[in-house]
Order: sequence, then structure tokens, then C-alpha cells
Amino acid sequence: MNPENFLLIDASSPISVCAGILGENARTWLRFSEEKSAALEGVFSATRKICEADVPAGVSGFLFCEGPGSILGIRIAAASIRARLALDCAAPGASARPVFAYQSLHLAAHLILRAFPQEKNFVVIAESRINAWNMLRVENGVPAEKFSEIKTSETTALADEKIFILPHRRALPPTLAAAVPCPVFEMLKNDPAVFADVPALLHDCGNAPDAVNTSDVNSYARWTPERHRGN
Repeated sequence: MNPENFLLIDASSPISVCAGILGENARTWLRFSEEKSAALEGVFSATRKICEADVPAGVSGFLFCEGPGSILGIRIAAASIRARLALDCAAPGASARPVFAYQSLHLAAHLILRAFPQEKNFVVIAESRINAWNMLRVENGVPAEKFSEIKTSETTALADEKIFILPHRRALPPTLAAAVPCPVFEMLKNDPAVFADVPALLHDCGNAPDAVNTSDVNSYARWTPERHRGN
């Protein structure tokens, strides 16, 4: 699959949004923009900047980050793509453009492997829920198939490992304080060919892009009236 002329939208980061249009053979950027703002404004601002001279109708398809990351940001990006697909289908004789999804931690892992070939064994960490972090392990240069969620107290088990941390809002626990920053959007800007060289990063999500979520719905703390009533 060649994502040439595909529009990428990534709102998984808690601090910024990026958008870009891939060039010839998906090895360069025709345009790339990172907006350091909330997803509600950033998704549309970043997309508008890169599409000023290229109307969205000229885009061949979409690349979408399904997470893990900011659930609100990811779902805003997903909703914007779904809206564009609906408009495609409403046009006489038109068909919806393809949408391929990728995951933030796997993208970061491959960008690190490509930028720092000497690094073969490490973990990539990103914010999850309160008191929890998403983690992807890389062993002998191969990222694990799936990421996992760990509690802050469990990060002590990573004390002797090389850690890369994605951009974050929350203060880091002591175990992660020395983690190497991974500016994934900056690295992606400098390495657009990652999708062409690592096609396994992408999977077809049809017309239903959405956020991935490792957490069982029953694991979330629930509001109960009893805890707010006086004795």
C-alpha cells in the first residue's frame, strides 16, 4: 500500500496536533504542520494550513493515529475524517477514500530505531489515565505486538531499562524522571518515509476510525452518590 498524497492527522498527543500530506511514493512531505494547541482547535488549524493550496478533495486517503493517547483528541480527529467520508459518499458516483490507522507508541518505536540504530532494547512510555502509563517494549530491535498499561507504582520495575518518554502534561514519577524525551512529531517530520519502509505500521480501518483503549470499562472509578453524602 502506497500512502502517497494521503492526509495524516495525529491528535494523540496531550500538547499538540500534527497534520501532513505525503509526497511522491510517501517518502517526503508535501506539507507538514504541528499545532501546539488543544485538539478541538488544533485538528482543524493544522489541517487548514497544509490544505491551503491543496483542497481536501485532492487528497487520496487518510492516515489516522488511533492512539493510545488523548482520547478526546483522537476522537475529534476520527469524527472529522468520518465527516469527510460521509460527504464523499453523498457525492453522486463518488466513493469514500481509504483510511489507514497506526498506533502512537509503535510509530515512536520505529522512529527511534531508525534515528538511533544503536538502540535495540528499550521501552516507550506515554501518559494514560490518572496514575497509569502506556508502555511498549522493544527487544532486539523488534517492538512488541501490543502495548500495555501499567500503574505508576509499577514503573519502579523499569529502573534499569532505557526509557523514551513521549510528550506529556503530567509530572513524571521518579522512575521516569531520567527518561529520554521522544519528540515524536518532530521525528516524524524528519522521517516521512517511515510508513513506506514499515508498512506493518498501518492497517485498514475502513470507514470507522476510532480510538484504541486498553482499559476494561469496569476498571474505571465510578461516581456513586453515597461518597458525597454527609454522615
